[in-house]
Amino acid sequence: MYTLTIKLLSPTLLMSGQGDVNTDSTIVHDRYGIPYIPAKRVRGVLYESALEVAEMMELSNLNTFTIKDVNILFNRVNEEDGEVAIDDNPRLSISNLVIPDYDTVARDIATLQNHKDCQQIFTKERILEEYTSMRYYTSIDPSTGAAMEGTLHNSRVLNKGCVFSGAIDVEQITDLERIILACAARNLSGIGGKRNRGFGQVECTIEHESFDLDVLGGTLWSK
Repeated sequence: MYTLTIKLLSPTLLMSGQGDVNTDSTIVHDRYGIPYIPAKRVRGVLYESALEVAEMMELSNLNTFTIKDVNILFNRVNEEDGEVAIDDNPRLSISNLVIPDYDTVARDIATLQNHKDCQQIFTKERILEEYTSMRYYTSIDPSTGAAMEGTLHNSRVLNKGCVFSGAIDVEQITDLERIILACAARNLSGIGGKRNRGFGQVECTIEHESFDLDVLGGTLWSK
């Protein structure tokens, strides 16, 4: 079992798919208002990152690992029609990524939210505001350069500098799979929505020396 950490290098739009009376879209958070990054999204962006590295290696005539190797690790199988199916029994497991000392913070907030005198102060909305900020945007009329009427929207984003960590593990991990995950983590640069507008820039690490690419370098480029 290893620790996977994602640090936000810019505001990040990690939408939950829901809004409220004041926000068109909010971010993923738990019942206390504490944000987290769902395991499914982490798995998805790591898979995309690993594929990108495999494609670059193929173009560079490097045989360290292939797209097929990535699909095997992430339990994906190319079907005859070109679509990708997901295995029901993955060896690679990833937990939700949470803030530092999540268990302690959640316990303390739960205690405060259950205290009659604190319920109106430590609300879910106020907790969420500690980790987030609002962004406003509108559509521009190309002919006039002015904002188009009725197009003002807002979104809640995670603040730059937030750090989230969780567990990542592979049953009977091989050296090749270790290299794939190390490259995927190092190459991962974004998560969430509107990445082409500067949102969701991240730094990803797997905190164990066996995933250090400076150590693995000789293995990577000698194949």
